[in-house]
Amino acid sequence: MNRILDHIFRSVKSAARSNGAGAFVDQGIISGLNFVTFLMLARWLPTDMFGAYVLAFSALMFAQTVQHALLTRAHNVLGARKTGSDYESFSRTVLILVLGGAAGLSLAVGGLSGVFRILGLTSWMMATAGLALAIGPWLIQDAIRRLLYTAERVPAAAVNDAVSYVLQAGFIGWMMLSGVQPGLLLVFAILGGSSLVANVVGWIQLRPRILRTHHATTTFFRDTRAIWHYGKWLTSGELVGWIGQNGNTWLIGGLLGAPLVAGYRAATYVTNLLNPFDLAVSNYLPVRASRVLSEQGQPAMLRWLVSKAILLGIPYALLAIGISFGAAQLLDLFYDARYVSTLLALVLTISVWARFLGFVVNFARIGLMASERTMPIFISQIIGLVLFAILSTVAISVVGIAGAPLSRILLQVVVGGYLLRSLTHSSFGRASFPGLSQQPSNARI
Repeated sequence: MNRILDHIFRSVKSAARSNGAGAFVDQGIISGLNFVTFLMLARWLPTDMFGAYVLAFSALMFAQTVQHALLTRAHNVLGARKTGSDYESFSRTVLILVLGGAAGLSLAVGGLSGVFRILGLTSWMMATAGLALAIGPWLIQDAIRRLLYTAERVPAAAVNDAVSYVLQAGFIGWMMLSGVQPGLLLVFAILGGSSLVANVVGWIQLRPRILRTHHATTTFFRDTRAIWHYGKWLTSGELVGWIGQNGNTWLIGGLLGAPLVAGYRAATYVTNLLNPFDLAVSNYLPVRASRVLSEQGQPAMLRWLVSKAILLGIPYALLAIGISFGAAQLLDLFYDARYVSTLLALVLTISVWARFLGFVVNFARIGLMASERTMPIFISQIIGLVLFAILSTVAISVVGIAGAPLSRILLQVVVGGYLLRSLTHSSFGRASFPGLSQQPSNARI
């Protein structure tokens, strides 16, 4: 087993020799193994148990999203500009806040499990009890990998994720093949245990640079205020955005009936093939954009973002074209004949282009985050939520489930236009956009 893990780690390090390539390797590890784990659990767990798992896991993802917006995104942007003892102190503050938040959530979810037990809701009790076991180690592991991103130690982050997700998928696969009786507590114990092992690895990775000196109370409160000032609007935006991202499923169920929800989710889930692109850009580029802005100013950062959008947008578009032309074949590959139809192939095709537009829009969002202008991001989420409520309801009522991704395309166009205008007309970047034709000097890519 040690030899196998050692071989995996050497392969990851070799593939991730550069930070840019490493970001794609890292997200490939996470997305690929999460996808495999999802398919294994769908086959291993009984239907009602799997449904409870999906809901509990979505709550875990929600907690991870909020933690990133409130705490670790601030480290990616603000921490990227700090050096020496200031950087070490800021990193320790983030870790202390993450540890406190993870412990508090574990206790709260454990208490909720006790309430479900009193009410006699066995499935919900088991799901929340399992979630209470996993949520703490999971959130800490996610914070560690994001701190490694700020330090531009992407290969180290990839190794840490390999530890967590290889163990997770490996143990679940072994349980499934061994005929072990499935259970929610067992599944979440595996998720939490694999994250805990990765946390030990992460402590070894971070200790030489972050966990070596005393942390002053005054520094902690100063850094906490800076983190809150930066993250409060991002967090509010994520809460609103979460509703917009997951609302179509509920609208389809309410307007068209539950049977069509399954087909819609099956079709749109195929677009997760693009996750490595989306997540690598979201995790790695904010750190680089923040450093380009700090070292060279707003005009250079805008030019850098445009160049990266073109460089990464071309292969993303080519993948979207491939998914569009092979939509029916991909649905057949993943789901056999169960979810193969002309309508679902159309839903997949439209969804992948809605996702492409979201990918492009994200570059404007990254520029605003690097510029510490988070209010426009929050406002864009509010605009998106209002448009979602109107456009999705009308589109789904008129054209059925294909209206859901169509409404997202219109939403991305409007929100993207607002974010781009906010970025290029900021108080200190108003005159910078025309300078796109100029060449950046000594830009670190």
